[in-house]
Amino acid sequence: MNKDFSSALYDYKKWRESFILLTLRAASILGVILIGVSFGTATPTDRILFPSLIAALLAITVLKVQYKVRAYAFLFIIYVVGVNAIIGWGPWLDGSIFFFGCIVMSALLFDDNTDAIVVAITVVTFLIIAILQQTGFVNLVSTQRGFVTNSFNWITYLTDLLIPSALVVYAVRQFKKEFGVVTNKMQETFLSLEDERKNLEERVQERTAEIETRNTQMRSSAMIARTVADVKNIEELLEAITTLASGQLGYSHVGLYLLDENKKTAFLQASSSETGKRLIGQSLHIEPNRRNPLYIVTESKQAVISSDSAGASFLKDPSFPQMRSRLTLPLSARNEILGILDIHSNRPNAFNAQDAETMQTLADITAISIANVRLISESQSLVMQLEANTAFQTRQTWANVVSRQLPAYLYTPAGLRPIFSFKQNREESADNSAKLKIPLLLNGQRIGRIQLKRKGASASWSERERELVEKISLQVALALENSRLVEEAQKSALRDKAIANVSARVRETLEVESVLRVAATELRKVFDLKEVEVSIGEKNLSNEKRERP
Repeated sequence: MNKDFSSALYDYKKWRESFILLTLRAASILGVILIGVSFGTATPTDRILFPSLIAALLAITVLKVQYKVRAYAFLFIIYVVGVNAIIGWGPWLDGSIFFFGCIVMSALLFDDNTDAIVVAITVVTFLIIAILQQTGFVNLVSTQRGFVTNSFNWITYLTDLLIPSALVVYAVRQFKKEFGVVTNKMQETFLSLEDERKNLEERVQERTAEIETRNTQMRSSAMIARTVADVKNIEELLEAITTLASGQLGYSHVGLYLLDENKKTAFLQASSSETGKRLIGQSLHIEPNRRNPLYIVTESKQAVISSDSAGASFLKDPSFPQMRSRLTLPLSARNEILGILDIHSNRPNAFNAQDAETMQTLADITAISIANVRLISESQSLVMQLEANTAFQTRQTWANVVSRQLPAYLYTPAGLRPIFSFKQNREESADNSAKLKIPLLLNGQRIGRIQLKRKGASASWSERERELVEKISLQVALALENSRLVEEAQKSALRDKAIANVSARVRETLEVESVLRVAATELRKVFDLKEVEVSIGEKNLSNEKRERP
């Protein structure tokens, strides 16, 4: 219970203490003033009584005394003043007023039956004074001055005192009763609010802890995603994912399985724990079992949370006896499940839906990274195959080109001349010490070379000169390749043109003999032949077979 609530419970008590203190201060001031005004006309008895009562009043006002002592003393002073007034003057003056004030103050200052006791004492005192006055034992001042007081007068004034006193006491008691009900309701409300405040603080603390945990997971996932995005090797990628997930998020074991094409067998490829690392490479057959989270994830492609608090439905892993909670996530990319991310914790109920959502984001990033690395590997392999095929075709093509053309040209002081034989070139160029030899490379294949020799005695070549010649050799190789492609394109165009011409001439007539004559004539022209024979029919085919050796 906090301080504010405690103060709210005791407001009524503090109000009564403040009320009586203010009343005593006001009464003390008024009493001193009245004594000063009426001291000259007061009786000897009043000159002794009232100063004594004022001194007592000042004492309980100034001194630190208990509340009940101060309240009872104040009631007693009022009672004494009332008795003195009635004994002196009867019910005619202010005696009844002091008795009524004593009754009212008793009802306000106490919660028990003090007000009833004060009423009874007042009535008894009133009756005693009346009896003494009627029997002659007490001679009132009012009687001496001509005011006759009989029994009817005493009964009348007593009735006048009791009726308002009873009404005031009843009203004050009802007020206290209702005030008590309100106070109890306020206390209950305060207690309820206090409980709600405590519950709200607990929920806020729990929610704050959840948010901090989620933020930590998101930051860790983002860091892991940035790290694995730069990894291009599949083995390094899998190892980085499991190690970072376990280290950053504090899980006892993180294992990564890859599935076969049929999605029936899972192969453990990476693990963060020592136990899991000893199991890397082993295959795990995924049997249809609704208790097996690997099977559920493979079939539903959704995360599965399990804990030993579920009892018999929790499937224990004998390789990890300390495991008490498990989060199994699918590694899906492009609507295809590639593998499974298996996370263990040694704490019960360590995973919730928010953990699964956060970790699923990491699993999706992991799956995309795996798919990208696989795609990069396949692309690199395809590029290597294409490069090898291109190199082979380049080598074969230029081998054919070299076999039917002049292989080289030599520039000498005598001028430019072709080299008809490499052997002749080697004989003429026996001294190779002063020569710079740069190969002509095309698609990684050597299709020729450039050989340079300086004038004079200087035989050394600088690195810049070598680089310049290498760049020139690259351009020469590209130019040769472009020339070859142009030549092949021209030859292909000529072939296509010849075929189109022959086809057009042959289709000019519908007679068989004319078609044969035109075909023989056009073939001779195209290939510049000595003899052309075009025949049809089974007899000609039989003769052809017999003529074959």
